[in-house]
Amino acid sequence: MASADSLSEPAPDAVEIAPPTRLELLSRRFGVLALLALGPAAILYLAFNKGGYFPNTQGFAAIIFAQALVLRTMLSEHPFEGYSRRFTVALIALTLLAVLQLASALWSHSTALALDEYTLTLLYLLAFALLGSLPRSWLRMRWLVHALAVVLTGVCLAGLISRVLPHVWPTEGEGYTARLAYPLSYWNALGVTAAMATILLVHLSSSLLERRFVRILAAMSVPATATTLLLTYSRGGILVAIMGLLVYAIVGRPRALLSSAIAILPGTAIALRAAYDATLLSGGTPKSAAAVVQGRHVAVMVGIGILLAGGLRAALSLRLDRWLTRPHALPERLRRLPRGALLGGPAALAVIVLLALGAPSYVSRQYHRFADSNAAPNQTQLRNRLASASSNGRVALWKVAAKQFDAHPLIGAGAGTFHSYWDQHRAEAQNVVDAHNLYLQTLGEEGLVGLALLIVVLLSILVTLALRCRRPERSLYAALFAVVLAWAVHAGVDWDWQVPAVTIVVFILGGAALASPRGEGGPRAASRPRNATLIALGFLALAVAPLFVGVSYQRLQAAAAALRNGHCAVAKQRALSSISLLAVRPEAYEVLGYCDLEQGFPAEGLAAMRKAESYASENWSAHYGLAIALAADQLDPRPEAQRALQLNPHEALTINAAQAFDRAPPGFRQLVAASVMREGLQSGSLSLNTL
Repeated sequence: MASADSLSEPAPDAVEIAPPTRLELLSRRFGVLALLALGPAAILYLAFNKGGYFPNTQGFAAIIFAQALVLRTMLSEHPFEGYSRRFTVALIALTLLAVLQLASALWSHSTALALDEYTLTLLYLLAFALLGSLPRSWLRMRWLVHALAVVLTGVCLAGLISRVLPHVWPTEGEGYTARLAYPLSYWNALGVTAAMATILLVHLSSSLLERRFVRILAAMSVPATATTLLLTYSRGGILVAIMGLLVYAIVGRPRALLSSAIAILPGTAIALRAAYDATLLSGGTPKSAAAVVQGRHVAVMVGIGILLAGGLRAALSLRLDRWLTRPHALPERLRRLPRGALLGGPAALAVIVLLALGAPSYVSRQYHRFADSNAAPNQTQLRNRLASASSNGRVALWKVAAKQFDAHPLIGAGAGTFHSYWDQHRAEAQNVVDAHNLYLQTLGEEGLVGLALLIVVLLSILVTLALRCRRPERSLYAALFAVVLAWAVHAGVDWDWQVPAVTIVVFILGGAALASPRGEGGPRAASRPRNATLIALGFLALAVAPLFVGVSYQRLQAAAAALRNGHCAVAKQRALSSISLLAVRPEAYEVLGYCDLEQGFPAEGLAAMRKAESYASENWSAHYGLAIALAADQLDPRPEAQRALQLNPHEALTINAAQAFDRAPPGFRQLVAASVMREGLQSGSLSLNTL
């Protein structure tokens, strides 16, 4: 029997844990804020690097997220506390999608394209994993919404200033286009960015849980983001913005939506009207005297709209918002009506009015115009395209993507192969890279397996956000649901997936929303893993592929630029440097081949072109270069020229090359090769000219 003294002694393994000091608590909070801020910071980096479209930018961003996961794994006491079952399912599905894209190099015969697509998906995966590792709380979600709203609004403001005040923020040398595209370099991507920003700003202005100055600042920002959206002339961006705002209003039902709308609408209408009338801002001469005058006028009107929205929001915050916070702000009879009656009555009235105005016949006409691949928007004035229902050739792209899926239904033709498949099977001369539909392109490139994995990820995010809308903080999650839904719809008509500055927003929000609250991630997630070092090494290993992909692509871009400028010595040096890191990029060997041919080394040029063709057997550009090298080395180029023509029958270069080599006598093919090579390098259509 134990004595009283022995019972009073503590157990051998019972250790008294001292409470954390104030410095430790501050360092933990700073660490969490730094991890949360990494997502918005990545959006800024990607946005001002052409939207993150090129593999070098994607690779560098992926490395940063991988390093953050390494640090969190090694330094945090509970590095995976936020991982819930629902999050884990989505994480596994996204991981399998990345693995499938990487493995598709085995049957697509294009290792470089598979690596590039894998790097992009890996970036989304790492961002998703990092944000999901943090336990979810309302304060953290609110802070993340604030940060995203600030960053997305900042991107929109940069684009708007570059257009209305071109001398303040000049962009003419950075790919100026008639439709506002800076800084993302693609107008539709900037359009959906402005749509996301507007939805978040309307939420911040309409939520009574936000501080008064936040509501005022958010309302003041809407005229600027809405004007940015209009100047992109992105019909899809405008439609998903309207859809997202309606979804937010219906699902979130924020109590201050009325006062927010009263404050925002007048100023936004003033700004939009001025931008709509400024037709010279969508021209090719942004610094002409007339265009500058119109831009200054728009800037003034946007400023007036901002001040008007801020003033009205400040006044309404003192009166109408206070009235709405009263427990019985609505009359007793209205509060007793069921929600279905409040929404169903106006909806039924709207349906009756639309039927009376002939809406069905109008919809039918617009549908046929959309389905007509030859119909194009009215370009007399760029703003006229907003009233057009033309698909702008997208239906033809979707048909080819469906045809690619029919040929490879299970696991697809391989990641990144739509471009080559389009070149070979298109019925028109339009030169595109993507199918302008994420879901159809995934079907064609990764088959049913890839689409199923993608759908699991996106549905996990959307369903979780929808379920969160039933909680007291429903307006916040309704805004996030509206943002992700707007992106998901827009991705069905454009190539948002390939612009990570846009798409990473979805995975940042998705990871944070799917994370479990503190203590609900299960015992394994709540405790420090025993093999934390091995896990950290695994995250570090994931950064290897983006490192090689990013650096090699950056050097390849420099090599191609040097070739275009006629500096073959520099071009060959950069191309060899790219090959030393990643030896599977065919464009690097094309640079070497063209430089060898220009310097009078046909045998070396032929060897380089054969190497390029071995890494891109389905790429017409490689066969085009090989035909030139064969002719320069006094060999028969006609089979390779015909193969290039088969792979791209509507390309002027392949047509001209096949005809020129067929007509030229064997003794004159060297001269023809020099002419064909000059035409190809000056055309901008070769693969190495699109890097």
